[in-house]
Amino acid sequence: MRMSESPVTRNEPTALPQIEEDLGLLHVHDLPQLYQKPSASALLDTLKLLSFEPPSFSISSKTRPQKVDEQGVPRYLTTIVSSSLNWIKDDDAKESIWDAASARLSERSGRNAMPAMTRTFVVNEELSISLHEPSLTEDNLGLKTWTSSLLLAQRLAECRKQIPSDFSRVLELGAGTGLVGIAAACLWQAQVLLTDLPEIVPNLLQNLALNKAVIEKHHGQGSARTLDWADPTDVPRNAEEKYMVILAADPIYSSEHPKMLVSTVRRWICPDSNARFIVELPLRDRYEEEREDLRQTLRSFHFELVVEGTDTGHDDWHDRDGNQAVVKCWWSIWKPSDGV
Repeated sequence: MRMSESPVTRNEPTALPQIEEDLGLLHVHDLPQLYQKPSASALLDTLKLLSFEPPSFSISSKTRPQKVDEQGVPRYLTTIVSSSLNWIKDDDAKESIWDAASARLSERSGRNAMPAMTRTFVVNEELSISLHEPSLTEDNLGLKTWTSSLLLAQRLAECRKQIPSDFSRVLELGAGTGLVGIAAACLWQAQVLLTDLPEIVPNLLQNLALNKAVIEKHHGQGSARTLDWADPTDVPRNAEEKYMVILAADPIYSSEHPKMLVSTVRRWICPDSNARFIVELPLRDRYEEEREDLRQTLRSFHFELVVEGTDTGHDDWHDRDGNQAVVKCWWSIWKPSDGV
């Protein structure tokens, strides 16, 4: 919806138009235009207005609503980046404008274009976990926190009711940025070993250090090491090194993963009917066969389904319309049966 048919700032290029709740979104033409030679402060205020807040997986009243229609915004930002801004005499101000415009473009170019960031995830009213996420590459998906990880972290308190035995040690497979494992250490007051591939573990250790005070406050412990599911020689040295509880969030990305995952669980879980394997993964259309393969592989490796269900959350990355996609996830809890 246009607030006016002509740029609001035509007569006053140094000021942003006022946004009234009942007038809807601003149009890109309502923003300060470069031909008007707006001040540095006006451009910086505009670029702040165009920023996407750090994604949070949830839509709440605290989330800043979109204030500018996205149509035309990428071109507007590109124009600023490519402009000499020669009417602005402060070189530092010009650099700040170019940097901010480039950042706004990156936010609209997908997660791969985003720089490293640290953001906070709310597990419950008493527990928030801050996680560092390096720039994402296609080869290192574990450097991003996924929706299913937050949903599983928030489900852990309920899952505790399905674990009948006392336990103090927990293993997480494919820990990624560490959200689920750190949450388990806090909520269950447990000693949690978070594991992943060699290229993921350094950031995992960084996040454990970042949340050390939070973990200690909740009387938990956390450590991390490499564990490659494709390495069958990486096994517990004795029965005492096995785990009563194993966790995994969003662990399936190829047809090979179900068998690799279940084989790893089988090696590391206690052969006890009170032991539990807890997994949550999104219901992606392209991975229906892999999800069914996971079910069948667990059964063929002598695991029994205890309980299952679905959770619903939101993707943490906005689309070009500024909306967050709904993500539905399947969670399940399994126990070893005879023969594990």
